[in-house]
Amino acid sequence: MPSRNPKARRAPRRGSTARAADLLFEIGTEELPAAYLPDAVEQLRREGERLFQEAGLRCAAMEAFGTPRRLVLRINQLEATHTLPAEEIRGPSKQAAFTPEGEPTAALKGFLRSRGGTVPQVKLTQTDKGEYVYLVKPTQQRQTAAVLPKLLEQLLGRVRFPKTMRWDDSALRFARPIRWLLALYGARLVPVSAGRLRSGRTTLIGGPIRPRKTAIAMPGRFWSALAKQGIVLDERRRRRRIEELVATAAAQHRGMPAPEATTHGLLEEITNLVERPVAFVGHVDPKYLALPREVLLASMGKYQRVVAIQTRAGTLLPQFIGVLDGAPKKLHAVQRMYEHILNARLQDSLLFWEQDRARSLATMSQEAAGVTFHEKAGTMAQKQERLAKLSGTLARLWSLSPQETDDLRQACQWSKADLVSTMVKEFPTLQGIMGKHYAAAGGASAAVAEAIGEHYLPLAGAAPQTLLGRALAILDKYDTLASYFAVGIEPTGDQDPFGLRRAAQGIVEVAWLVRRPLSLAQLFTDWQPLAPFAQGKAAAAERMHRYIFERLSTFAWPHPTPRRDVIAAVLASPGQDLVNAMERMVALQALGQKPELVQAAKVVERTHNILKSAKTQPSSVNPSLLQESPERALWERYETHKDRITQLIGAGSYAEATTLYGQAFFEPLHDFFDRVMVNVPDGALQQNRLALMHAIKVLYTERVADLSQLELLQPTPGKD
Repeated sequence: MPSRNPKARRAPRRGSTARAADLLFEIGTEELPAAYLPDAVEQLRREGERLFQEAGLRCAAMEAFGTPRRLVLRINQLEATHTLPAEEIRGPSKQAAFTPEGEPTAALKGFLRSRGGTVPQVKLTQTDKGEYVYLVKPTQQRQTAAVLPKLLEQLLGRVRFPKTMRWDDSALRFARPIRWLLALYGARLVPVSAGRLRSGRTTLIGGPIRPRKTAIAMPGRFWSALAKQGIVLDERRRRRRIEELVATAAAQHRGMPAPEATTHGLLEEITNLVERPVAFVGHVDPKYLALPREVLLASMGKYQRVVAIQTRAGTLLPQFIGVLDGAPKKLHAVQRMYEHILNARLQDSLLFWEQDRARSLATMSQEAAGVTFHEKAGTMAQKQERLAKLSGTLARLWSLSPQETDDLRQACQWSKADLVSTMVKEFPTLQGIMGKHYAAAGGASAAVAEAIGEHYLPLAGAAPQTLLGRALAILDKYDTLASYFAVGIEPTGDQDPFGLRRAAQGIVEVAWLVRRPLSLAQLFTDWQPLAPFAQGKAAAAERMHRYIFERLSTFAWPHPTPRRDVIAAVLASPGQDLVNAMERMVALQALGQKPELVQAAKVVERTHNILKSAKTQPSSVNPSLLQESPERALWERYETHKDRITQLIGAGSYAEATTLYGQAFFEPLHDFFDRVMVNVPDGALQQNRLALMHAIKVLYTERVADLSQLELLQPTPGKD
């Protein structure tokens, strides 16, 4: 029996469980696409829970499982009877329900038929719209077996797929044709219909050509029948089994599975392609080991779904591991077929590799003029030109050396060259990676080659590791975002066909790895003249920059993760340096709810509140108009501490600046508000005091954060 799913939901049972029984529902299909299977299993469990809960049915646990040929729902200890609560259902109005003589009308009779009621169960109730008929249905006991057929048919219809098909003249649609249904409640058959198909007591085991029918008397015997035939129904156990088989096969050849099988999702795909995993080892012609590692793995994974074997040192061996769905009678013949197909594919890849290397990367870079980036934003060659020219801006912001600046410019000029290569046309996932290999083969420096290879990252958990790779990754993603926003294409809540959300998130992730200045405003100022289609698009640039900053709310922050109110407080302050904003968030979060942060927040809050009522923007402070001693003392504090606070902020010492700001102004500001009236009749005096409040506020908020947005300033419920 499969291990219990940790996600299985448990519900308390009422009364005796003596008559409770297990429910088994199996949907047998032709081979389901591997990409569909995980979501289908989750839907089966989720929708099953919802339907049974709505029906008032209680059980001990509910689990769902799946293989390419079957989706299975198991419900443990489903109660045999259940209670339907009393309910009152509103029907037609009194005038529509009864004739003047008091006889029921056709409208009332139709309502009662649809709701399963009778006239004696009807009562009249006065509502704000007049008298209406209500059907009063008392509490009643219902047999679970009687409602299961309809529930399971509804459940079958609720499992959705990206694409569906019809295979007979019924209206039923599914990802693949349904070939059998097995539905048992204890020893009782549950009659379920799916188009012209009716449920039975048998399951099918074996290959799709001649599957064997196996009778199932009770739900519990289903698991042993499948296990006896080597079928691993639980996806997690099947994945572990495949990992064990692959590791054992690799060890027999003094190697280990290539880790990319796990990191690139190959094992997940294999898990969803088989239900009776059986492993074998095949051989690759050693001459193909001259191909780049990524090409070998792409060929093996894309066409054959086989796992490469490598030494402990990471060198690929001329063997591979295949995983079959069940043991064939002639395993050696299957092995030879796999070897023949894979070696033929690798021969093609070797030919592509040699042909592409015969052209220089500079030549391929020029040919990128034939590849469209976007019809309104030009070609990939033009994108490369923009990146190369914009690289000087990033070089200045990051203080790159002359050699680093030259290497970054060269990497930008060749960054999209591999898109015209035969290899990338065959394996689109190798874009950038092949550019790296072609650059190295053409004599480019290691820094240039690595930058080209890393500029599509971060992707699938991998991040660029070199400084120039990170620089090119940011430039490429910034150009993509700026170009699409400039031509009027922006992501929405459910529409992002060009991956702009991923690009913005990538900029944030890489920027945090580098931790060097990154002024988005400066990038746009220097980028716009390079893109004629972006002229006059300042408003689009503002939206784009705001969109990038909004990604900070979903960024995978290091511990401690900045709270949402901290992020909002920093984003409320002016500034276009992305990294600077992130550093401010981290610094404020580190302060937690310390008294120094509370004091600084109170200063910002009180000055903010008094300034909200100002009708005009306060001008500069005139010291000669400071009449009261508290305002003079407050001004002296400002004059004494402003330079030091500004210096600390400029040095990135935000925590120290926050502490000093709170200590400097908290008490004198409190004294000021206790003893001085700001909104006095004298207009000049009033404006001067508002100017003092404004100077104190912006000293901090324009450079760090608007602390008035922090939740720690909100009163605690139940307290004054």
